[in-house]
Amino acid sequence: MKNWFNINDKLNDHIELAIQLLLLMLGVYIFILAENQRLWKIPVLFVGLLIWFLTRKKTKHPILWIVFFMLLVLDLYVSYFWVANHHFLLIFMVLTVLFYSYHKRSDVLLKNIQMLLVVVLIASAMQKLMSNQFMDGNFYYYMISRGSMFSVFINVLPESFDVIKSNSESITTLYDSNPNNGKNIILKDVFSNLGLISIAFAWITVAVEFMVAIAILWKPRSTWTHLIFIMMIFTILCARLETGFIALLAICGLFLCSNAKLRSLYIVIVMGCISLVVTKIGYH
Repeated sequence: MKNWFNINDKLNDHIELAIQLLLLMLGVYIFILAENQRLWKIPVLFVGLLIWFLTRKKTKHPILWIVFFMLLVLDLYVSYFWVANHHFLLIFMVLTVLFYSYHKRSDVLLKNIQMLLVVVLIASAMQKLMSNQFMDGNFYYYMISRGSMFSVFINVLPESFDVIKSNSESITTLYDSNPNNGKNIILKDVFSNLGLISIAFAWITVAVEFMVAIAILWKPRSTWTHLIFIMMIFTILCARLETGFIALLAICGLFLCSNAKLRSLYIVIVMGCISLVVTKIGYH
């Protein structure tokens, strides 16, 4: 019973819990990218960790967060066109926590997380809306046809697996061919009416992102808002294992959520995604 009360106390302090999970996710992400630009990262890590170890009980400055932020910025500067989209989200989340470590105002922290999440969702929806290839269903059609989306469900059907394998081989052959020859291929439908389903799913995706963004902007603490947000998260996971991005979204949800049961669910989602990221399953 005492342990149960301890768990409830931790869930009540959801801001500190979310910060700890963000630090864990950040450490894992930094470790995965550690080999990139290692000659620049070694002195940053060495000096930063040395200062943190020697002054961790004597300074109020968040040395570890500052070191990780510098490493994120370094990766962004060197590989601006190659880093994942959630790299930008991670940078802004770290900045938000860095500012919080100085002003100590939870209302400001939560407002920053709320607006950051709203901007991310609206920007994602707008980017899709302005893309003809996405809105006409071509993106989903191509990704499903080659087995890059909903593969967990599609691969259960033997006939679908054979079609996906054939499409993948055709795409590989096209990539290896001379582009000046003007060769093209026609992908086979994994299942009937895939074209119409892809168009419908594209519009539903944009509508849901706008709806969730408005809900978070309007009522960021509402249980219904977080239920819709969690449904969106699970839908993304079913479609594609965007584990790194989903972990950050769930941490944002944990920051804003006022329902203890949903906080627990957010924690499970984050831990599950971090486990997949560490084992390099999905897209970290």
